[in-house]
Amino acid sequence: MVVVARLIDALHYAGWADTPKVLAALGDAELADGIAEASQPICVAVGDFVLERAADAEGGGGSAAVLALARRALRDQTVADPDAVLRALIRLADPAVDELLFRDDSSPRPRGWVLRAVVRDRRGPDGRALIAPGVERFLRRQVHRTERRLAGYDRPHPARVEMLLLNAALFADDPDLVAFALPLGIRLEDLTGVARGLETLREHGRLAELWNDGLRELVAQVADAVSHYRTSQWQEVLKAGDGATGRNLAFLLRQSQSAAVLPALDDADSWTTPNTASQHYELDWAGVLAFAPLIGTGEEGTQAGQATSRGLDEAAAREDLPADVRAEFEQSYPRAVFWTARPGVEALICASVDRRGLNPAARHFGLRELLRRGLLHGSLSAAEAVDYGAPASAVLAVSTPVPPTLIEYYTAKGKNSFAPHNARVPLEAEERYQADIRAAVAEAVGPDPARWLKVLTRVGAWEDSLTELVRAVDDGVGLPDRRAHRWPRGVDAAAVLLEIAPEGVLEGVLAAAQTAAEAAATATGTGAGSRAAAEADAVTDAAADAVTDAAVDPEARALLGILTRILDRGPVPQRLLDFAIGPHGTEAMRLAAARNPAAMGGTLWRLTDREPAEPGVLAAVYLHPLASRELRMAVVVRSEEAGGLHPGLVRRLMTGEVDPALLLPALESRSPHVLHSVLRRGGRMIETDRRVAAYAQLAEAAGPEPVWALELERAGKLERMHEAVRASMAAHSDEPLRAAAAGFRGPRLERVTGNWSSVSSSSRPYLADRVRARLDGRPERWLRLLDPDSALFWLLAEYEQEDGQDDGQADRPDQAAGPTGSPPEPPRG
Repeated sequence: MVVVARLIDALHYAGWADTPKVLAALGDAELADGIAEASQPICVAVGDFVLERAADAEGGGGSAAVLALARRALRDQTVADPDAVLRALIRLADPAVDELLFRDDSSPRPRGWVLRAVVRDRRGPDGRALIAPGVERFLRRQVHRTERRLAGYDRPHPARVEMLLLNAALFADDPDLVAFALPLGIRLEDLTGVARGLETLREHGRLAELWNDGLRELVAQVADAVSHYRTSQWQEVLKAGDGATGRNLAFLLRQSQSAAVLPALDDADSWTTPNTASQHYELDWAGVLAFAPLIGTGEEGTQAGQATSRGLDEAAAREDLPADVRAEFEQSYPRAVFWTARPGVEALICASVDRRGLNPAARHFGLRELLRRGLLHGSLSAAEAVDYGAPASAVLAVSTPVPPTLIEYYTAKGKNSFAPHNARVPLEAEERYQADIRAAVAEAVGPDPARWLKVLTRVGAWEDSLTELVRAVDDGVGLPDRRAHRWPRGVDAAAVLLEIAPEGVLEGVLAAAQTAAEAAATATGTGAGSRAAAEADAVTDAAADAVTDAAVDPEARALLGILTRILDRGPVPQRLLDFAIGPHGTEAMRLAAARNPAAMGGTLWRLTDREPAEPGVLAAVYLHPLASRELRMAVVVRSEEAGGLHPGLVRRLMTGEVDPALLLPALESRSPHVLHSVLRRGGRMIETDRRVAAYAQLAEAAGPEPVWALELERAGKLERMHEAVRASMAAHSDEPLRAAAAGFRGPRLERVTGNWSSVSSSSRPYLADRVRARLDGRPERWLRLLDPDSALFWLLAEYEQEDGQDDGQADRPDQAAGPTGSPPEPPRG
């Protein structure tokens, strides 16, 4: 079963022509036939078909496929919203599934609402709750075991699972089960469960009988024993039992967010709590519609004065939202369109055309979630996203994996706090639709390199869709008069276009950039060609005018700016990096490459070793988080050779709070200010030999007096000072310091060109693209994954070697085969 599950997961990458054949080979011909004509991705189509088949079956519940789907939903391993899948499973009223939902305690998410739905919220045609006999027996047995285990304790401490199951028993719409669990619930002070249980007894006409038969006495004992701040709540329970009214009980239920009751309309803060509207079996849509108009109308500085509400976002994302309710909902709460459960092209157009009062960041996050949700569920095609998604940069951003440094930033309930669900979508499920978007983008722009170049210089600031941009380019639209979008973070739209572009486009872009850079240098008199022309006086007026026109050409200037921004944000093609470091690149390009947080160590060494040395670029390399100590020492040496450290780097090193990793390599400097600052704040981190050598350098530059003061400050007493420093003080000379440092051999900083990333693919190795080239249309190759010793990345490496068309994976020095000769798994994202 593990091998089969692994194959099903790998089919996320597969095309539709292969999927039914592979599934039929697994022995489930009905499943293969059922999804043959489906339009959703494999992960969604299989789940939908399993649910539909189970709903149509008569008494055939509890199949292995349904139970497997239930386990995956409990573990957040479904691409479809796990809450929606669980609601669909509960609607099946399958006894085997119901028992699994109670017995499986491996769920990472709260499942109390699931248990309550099984025993109370799900109703039959007669209006009564459909409780499976096995579930009722299981709950009675668990309540009995908990009661026996905790007997004799004055202050019992039940386990989490015990309280979860007890709360489910108290919520059951079965007066006998509730009466059985109430004494233990009262003893364990489960206020919400007791309130719901008493409400159930009142609805069934059993409250008065059982209240006077011992329940009142138990509640009174707890009310007298609990802490002061909860006494009033238990007094409310007493009043409710004595008066046989549900008013007080309803009030208590609303106080607990675990009671499956929507917050009050005037409690806007509670509407922002996670799972306010998502983890309900059925939702009170009247309450949602009543609260939606109140958002944004409260006092400034309050939640009610804000234009957002997590609870309303979660309500808009539900799959059971009626169409008529949605129409009214979106009028009161316009951003609800971003959270359509399975958005189609209508929702995309509606979200793209109207800004809906959102700031740029919120609009980006909302549009990103809409695109991902629609593409994952198959309700939105890649071609539709390219045709109607606006701005175009948002569509290009979802066509590439999120950089590792931004995973938390883009995670739902993460830094952005915008998305309503913490959906753990498999990388393979996303990579397939990302490959589809890249193919749709390539088809929309076409093969013309000139068109790619113009789209490249306009896409960052374009407000409309990519298809409209291509049409505008063909109509002769000029360059944008505004900056590129600040969002999406970490992914530049032009960089994605360069990765998608067909053969020859990148070469044309680099040729145009070289011409523009040479023209600009010649026009400003900084290039060698300009100096030679001036000396020889051989340039005609017409040629000079042509050079000047090329230098001020807006397209050329825009292209240089775009390439610089790509180097700063990425993803960066290797040939563009070679261009930037080469003779035709600009200093701004190299500075951007040095600041790129995704830069590799080899890139930083190449920037350090480049001639001539550029102090600003070297300072950026020194401050890069991936720079090693040896690299930073090389930066210091090269900067000193070029005239001194960059002033910005010196200011950073001399600040009060600085990382020791940044501080110590600066001891290679010859600047007395830098040496004095590092020696004073380096403390015990500096080895004795290295400290004495630095003392000698400082004494040679500024005299021995600063060394004496530093060593006395470090040691505290004269007798604890280093003997060479004491000798220097006695002789009033720096000769003892130079003699003590003569035996110190600092690291010889050689240029480690062997560590450069000289071999690198011009674009990242997308796994879905490799699957298309090697496995699509060949289901017999997919079936090899049934071998327990096989894996998808091994299979791809084998076929790439056989075909003689290696995608650049095995040749990379950082991805060489391991000791056993087996190819490593390629990095994701």
